[in-house]
Amino acid sequence: YVLGNAAECEPYLTIDYRTIHESTEKIIDGLHIEMKITDAEKGIIVLEDNKKNCLPILETAIEKLGYKDSISVVLVKTKYPQGGEKSIVKAVLNKEIPAGKLPADVGCVVSNISTVKAISDAIQTGMPLIERVATVTGPKIKNPGNFIVKIGTNVKDLIDYCGGVTDDDVTYKAGGQMMGFVLSDVNVPIMKGSNGIIAIEPNISTAVECIKCGRCMDVCPMELTPLYFAKLADAEDWMGMKEKNVMDCLECRCCEYICSSKIPLVSKIKAGKAAIRGMK
Repeated sequence: YVLGNAAECEPYLTIDYRTIHESTEKIIDGLHIEMKITDAEKGIIVLEDNKKNCLPILETAIEKLGYKDSISVVLVKTKYPQGGEKSIVKAVLNKEIPAGKLPADVGCVVSNISTVKAISDAIQTGMPLIERVATVTGPKIKNPGNFIVKIGTNVKDLIDYCGGVTDDDVTYKAGGQMMGFVLSDVNVPIMKGSNGIIAIEPNISTAVECIKCGRCMDVCPMELTPLYFAKLADAEDWMGMKEKNVMDCLECRCCEYICSSKIPLVSKIKAGKAAIRGMK
């Protein structure tokens, strides 16, 4: 299988939604190209069920291009983080990717539909990846929208193009509300992985000692134990983190979002992952 991932679960971002509307046939064509390259028998475009209006658009294009027998569209439940490749493979194919393994190990490839569209551009026109769609939004942006942006464009110029922000009490994030990271300086370029820029209210909180409430374990989509990751990271016990399967973490930030003690769990998890990779 080749899965075209359009399960856009990150709050604020609407890139996949607009790409489906603007580049429908390129998405179908790119998915078919990827199927040929990987010798896959079936292609599936995966949508969350809050985007049902995209279903007839895609199905009409699939029939028009003659791929009705090999490419289909599947709706999955709207939830976060449904867009993670392990989550989407489980939801669509009912296959679990083992710890430390990749989708290819269970017979599938997962590609975001922006990637699929870029494959079509590269094969059909010879155009390399020089631009991408990015969402610029958030309650602090005056004129939010989705824009086709050249890679290397200054983020500040993009924000200014949207009319700037409503006030100076703002936090900028590259990416979405959950998985994005804070930008201390907006004089940075848009890169090929930049899916959005959001301007939101500052998050002012102070971390305190873990009370072992277990809420982070309850919400972890990978069924990991984030409360131990924080303790092990502080002790620089990288092998302990590895043994507790920290490498399977999606960095979805659900644990940090719900943490009663406001511990920056994801930054500690990232530090652990970097240390483990350096051990190899």
